Amino acid sequence: MKSTAPFWLIPAIVLVGCSTPDGTGGDLESSLSLLPPPNLTHGLVAFNTPTPLYPIRAQNLNLEGWVMLEFSVATDGSVVPSSIDTVQAQPAGYFESAAISAARRMRFDNSRNTVVEDVRWVFRFELEEEQVQRVVTTPEPDNYIEFRELIPMRYITPDYPPSARTQGTEGYVVVAFSVNEDGSVENVRIVEGNPSNVFEESALDAAMRLRFEPRIVLNNPVRVDDVEFRFDWALP
Repeated sequence: MKSTAPFWLIPAIVLVGCSTPDGTGGDLESSLSLLPPPNLTHGLVAFNTPTPLYPIRAQNLNLEGWVMLEFSVATDGSVVPSSIDTVQAQPAGYFESAAISAARRMRFDNSRNTVVEDVRWVFRFELEEEQVQRVVTTPEPDNYIEFRELIPMRYITPDYPPSARTQGTEGYVVVAFSVNEDGSVENVRIVEGNPSNVFEESALDAAMRLRFEPRIVLNNPVRVDDVEFRFDWALP
């Protein structure tokens, strides 16, 4: 098991009098590196662009940023999951997982009827006013945990359907579910399956048996919805 819009013309930009916030001038290259690069779709038109979930850790730290991903688009317009790679992230280490999860659900109008490689897409993460966290200045105990992400405790190898094994069929299923405050899983649903109607039942059964150390926010376990998990079936 593994857990895993048309081509844009880019106008020339002329920067005049670029300076740092203190007005003393600064490193132009460093300033430019903070700007997200443009999308590169090779003529493909995206008609389904999911909004990624905002990572709780970044939200608690009032962080905004962006991630550029590179991937291939199949002939049916879906993103090839195994091709997704992070090209650049600002800041690094906070938004990549959420961006990859959203990219898996993207769809393009691929009228070229061929696999299109090296497609690049930027996901931006910007806080709404009501999402901005207020700083708490009261002293905290030594064992206080401000934030901790979900930690898988039990990995499950799903059953291989006998008919699929006999026919040499391989594939994957992406499920989504909620993780309760005690780390148990509920509300499991299928997000994507390839091939369809083959491995879904095994995936649902395996997902219900997953267990996690719960997400901790401000020293309290919290429920997390729309957690995505991928099961793969591959023959030796």
